[in-house]
Amino acid sequence: MSSSSGNLLAEIREVNLSYLLLAQRMLNEDFATATFRLGFSSEVGEIMRRLTLSQTVRLASSSSLLCQFRFDEGSLLTAVSEDALGGVLQQAHTTLLLASQPVEQIG
Repeated sequence: MSSSSGNLLAEIREVNLSYLLLAQRMLNEDFATATFRLGFSSEVGEIMRRLTLSQTVRLASSSSLLCQFRFDEGSLLTAVSEDALGGVLQQAHTTLLLASQPVEQIG
């Protein structure tokens, strides 16, 4: 494995760990809001919330990104990148668009 590949894998693991720790914190602070924002079902949210630190670190060690951007449609990218609606209204519109995007299930 080249140094570049090793660095990339280390960065993926770092992103994974940051994402998992943030998700757990969000779920512990406000479960309903967190599941909505993260696009998790209640079942996935409960599993994530109950992971031990050791389990979280093991899960973060995957060589694949665990988080996913929900920018599958051009309208979603446009809503995020343009300031056509302005301020709070734009943020609400983007949140609704993101919430309507399904999160792929892990098989």
